[in-house]
Amino acid sequence: MHKLEIIVTPSAEEDMQSIFDFIAQDNISKAIEMIDIFEKKFDTLAMFPKSGFIKSKLIVRDVRCVVVAEHYQIIYFIKNNILYIQRVLTGYQDIIF
Repeated sequence: MHKLEIIVTPSAEEDMQSIFDFIAQDNISKAIEMIDIFEKKFDTLAMFPKSGFIKSKLIVRDVRCVVVAEHYQIIYFIKNNILYIQRVLTGYQDIIF
């Protein structure tokens, strides 16, 4: 099985930092755990990139989404055998691509 290279975009890095900061206000251990959950999911997506549902079909790429820990969604796309993590959002955010 071929594992894709993973690139986390600056927007996704900022999203994860915001989520970390928010959770860490109450519980630093849980904040660290949440980031670990995201990173494990990135690895799973690199192995099974079509496991997310299609969020938007664009001319250039299919933007996909996968739900993590019930309240978060990872928005990503694949291009040239690279998995691009575009955003990491709370379930309350909805960004159209």
